Amino acid sequence: MRDIVLNVPPMDRNPERSRPITTGTRLSTGNLSRYRYEGNRVVYHLMPDEYRDAITTLRQDLETLPDRIGGLEALNRDEQLAYWFNLHNVAVVEQILAAYPIRNINRLRAPGSDQSLFEGPLLTVAGQTLSLNDIRLRIVFEQWDDPRIIYGFFNGSVGSPELRRAAFEGDQVWEQLDASADEFVNALRGVDVHRRKLRVSHVYDDARGLFDNFDRDLRRHLLAYANPETSSQLMGDRPLETNVADWQIADLINGSYRCRGSGGASPMLSYGWSEQGSGIANSCGVLPTNGRLLLNAVEQRRIELIGEGRYGEVFTNDLPSPDPDDTRPDEPANDGAD
Repeated sequence: MRDIVLNVPPMDRNPERSRPITTGTRLSTGNLSRYRYEGNRVVYHLMPDEYRDAITTLRQDLETLPDRIGGLEALNRDEQLAYWFNLHNVAVVEQILAAYPIRNINRLRAPGSDQSLFEGPLLTVAGQTLSLNDIRLRIVFEQWDDPRIIYGFFNGSVGSPELRRAAFEGDQVWEQLDASADEFVNALRGVDVHRRKLRVSHVYDDARGLFDNFDRDLRRHLLAYANPETSSQLMGDRPLETNVADWQIADLINGSYRCRGSGGASPMLSYGWSEQGSGIANSCGVLPTNGRLLLNAVEQRRIELIGEGRYGEVFTNDLPSPDPDDTRPDEPANDGAD
């Protein structure tokens, strides 16, 4: 995960408006949405065969895990939740990689099916054929009554809760979900304001069953993670709409193996980037313009956050340790004598 996911730091809430245009043309293969610099990215265009094979092997291992441990009941509830997140997300990455290069995730179909990637049969767990929506909507959303579960599912698009750079783990799953919720709620693709309307991501529409009073309880949930700027936009009585979406692929180059310049379109011959200093290649033959613009934005935002002391995550775990006030039966209490 650390090798294939580019960590994109939280961006500010200023929408991106400028067009990533290469000198000499107004044509662009880049993502032009206001959310295009938000969320972690998967470097599909750089993955060699061994990574493709590893992703498939991981999906197969997770798929067969219940059969090898005597059923999911052998795991505690938090481990089961982490299991479903990991299986769903690795299957999404595997299917996108098989179809790459693509630009719009919502146009993908499940293999051998005319159904969408999310509704078509894709996995078999404990003898049961499942779709991605079966896992998300009909297993996790029905068995865990906590809105934080929304943020564990990556759908492959820019508008999705982001793919983390580490797998979900049972003993950290709620802290990991809190961190993902914090990133998403304070991103424009999670909460946006348009004129007199409060616009939120379409992923909340699928999760209506997690909120008794959808409008009231969703606002309360968002406020629990909102920073001061987001909180100010959540206040008031703006009507709420669940219509923020961006289905363009969450990668570096917007699913395009081509770049454009004054000479027109040309095929990409090689790929790569450097995060040492500002060493991002200027040659379109190495990384297309939209990829370089994304990396420049990521680098600039990292420097800003480091300077403000706000970059990074910290998780805490309670480790078992002896109680200094507790004595074993065969040991007399220390009465202060030498």
